[in-house]
Amino acid sequence: MEAATEAFTRLFQRHYGDVERFVRRRAPDVDAADIVAEVFLVAWRRWKDVPRHHPLPWLYLVARNVLANEVRGLGRTRRLRDRIASEPGPEAEVDHADVVVSRLDVAAAFDRLPEADQEILRLVAWEGLSTRDVAAALGATVPATGMRIIRARRRLRAEIRQVGESTESISAPIGKGTLR
Repeated sequence: MEAATEAFTRLFQRHYGDVERFVRRRAPDVDAADIVAEVFLVAWRRWKDVPRHHPLPWLYLVARNVLANEVRGLGRTRRLRDRIASEPGPEAEVDHADVVVSRLDVAAAFDRLPEADQEILRLVAWEGLSTRDVAAALGATVPATGMRIIRARRRLRAEIRQVGESTESISAPIGKGTLR
């Protein structure tokens, strides 16, 4: 039991920050510390299921599931906030800087993608995972994941074109190699 405790402690110390960033990027309005604690509680309870050589994609999969449960619980609050935000209010000045507009256009295009496309692009761009690691985090095969990444990128480019901006001028602020 002591060996398991020491191994778990090393896992926790090595990957706590990665899992916390993963959670914060996806749901900044939740208590990330509570979500991360729940992820590591699941890892401790299911210690035999945790891959020993490359546990991070498995931890991301657990974090996605824990976060999904939390987000469902916050659904009513979010819908109320959205309804209030859609009510007319005082007009604010719009920032017309080219970079801000470009990033807003990319964000708008990203938001129009299906959630599955958004998640796969987040795993590649934000988490820096390889296709193999994305497949592990999603519980899918590597070839299927490769095709999903290609298709998600294609749909994102189409959405960006639809908002009227060229992909070359928009991809520069977020990093050319990030989503291609």
